[in-house]
Amino acid sequence: MDIIRRIFRGKKPDRLVTAVIVLAVAVVAIGIVGAVSAGGRVIGGLPGIEEKETYLNPLTGQESEEEMPARPLVVSIDNVGDAVPQSWLSMTDLVYEFPVEGEQTRLQAIYYGQFPEDFGPIRSTRPYFVDLTREYKGIFLAHGWSPQAKEYLLTDVVPYINAMNSDCQFYRVDDKSAPHNSYITWDEVKNEIDSRGWWDEKQEISPFAFLKGAQANEGAAAAYIEFRYTGSEYEYTYDEATGRYTRTINGGEEYVDHETGEPITTCNILVQKVSSSVIDSTGRLEIDMCAGGEAILFTNGVAVEGTWSREDLDSRTVFTDTEGNEFKLTPGNTWVEVTDQNCELSYR
Repeated sequence: MDIIRRIFRGKKPDRLVTAVIVLAVAVVAIGIVGAVSAGGRVIGGLPGIEEKETYLNPLTGQESEEEMPARPLVVSIDNVGDAVPQSWLSMTDLVYEFPVEGEQTRLQAIYYGQFPEDFGPIRSTRPYFVDLTREYKGIFLAHGWSPQAKEYLLTDVVPYINAMNSDCQFYRVDDKSAPHNSYITWDEVKNEIDSRGWWDEKQEISPFAFLKGAQANEGAAAAYIEFRYTGSEYEYTYDEATGRYTRTINGGEEYVDHETGEPITTCNILVQKVSSSVIDSTGRLEIDMCAGGEAILFTNGVAVEGTWSREDLDSRTVFTDTEGNEFKLTPGNTWVEVTDQNCELSYR
């Protein structure tokens, strides 16, 4: 309005000019109000400008022009032998890495913001993988099950597709050996989702907390992180130029996406420390995913220590620092390392 006053200094504007000015100010005000975020959407409201909406992905903290589907997809991914390198880990929102029998690990890849053309190599499930799926209100995809997981899944506690009792067509690729070569296409999965109505009702997915603007975490330096099991070793190295951690295995071997050939990287690494116990003669494990325990967030080259807790199996795990504040992640993808007493963790 100061500009308007200067223009008309020394003369009195007539009624027509005044009306035009008032209208112009009103239009600008409407545009500003229309651009305010409401209900997770940002809407442009200026006349003559096409309305645009953006949606916030609760798992990555990033905006998308497409609305999130009703549920994420959780896929049990092999991580042993010929299974590596796996396909399309680069497109995940979250990846959980769990200990399994034989001092090995298995991945649970969570897709929500985007879905690749196929998934694999797919392996069998364990009960604590189903517990994870409950946490994210997800649809669970696997090939095979332990006796305990089979009994659990057959209660229909989560919607699932399993090669052991599904009509969906899984297939085996030629460049990997069985059982490390089971795949399924997204078209096959999506057809099953649609036929079962699993995306008909929108689920409330609890968001992580994310850094905003100039916010930054404080903590000890953590540019290099090592995880050591007897039968599995992997590392993450921070790149200050990109703000991302690059994953390697076995002391520095490349860990890449089978489809792109590019290294697997992540913005955040969450460590969720648990206790495991052996429950059968094959060495399968039991893990209480509501027990709570120590936690560490690695992001932007620093380590933030804290704890994790989970009210029940249908609630999201909450990660908090030593002052009780929820961990703030860097917007982007995250790898969650669920480590038990058999894993040695170090960082510097």
